[in-house]
Amino acid sequence: MNDALSNKQYIIGAKQVKNAVKAGKASKVFVASDSDPEIISPIIALANECGTEIAYVDTRAELGKMCGIDVKAACAVQTI
Repeated sequence: MNDALSNKQYIIGAKQVKNAVKAGKASKVFVASDSDPEIISPIIALANECGTEIAYVDTRAELGKMCGIDVKAACAVQTI
């Protein structure tokens, strides 16, 4: 799963992920398991409500690396 986002279009960040899911532009939501529940719980609920697949990654650092950025990421979305 480490290269799950390589060669794919993705969006990073809680607010942007929510907007993409609401707009129907998300094919899969990636959530780091070590993220603050206050941040990711609404995203998980929204993804479930919209029927968007959710994939869990162990750490925020791992998710950031998967997205090709040098900082940690709580969540990201693979776009359609």
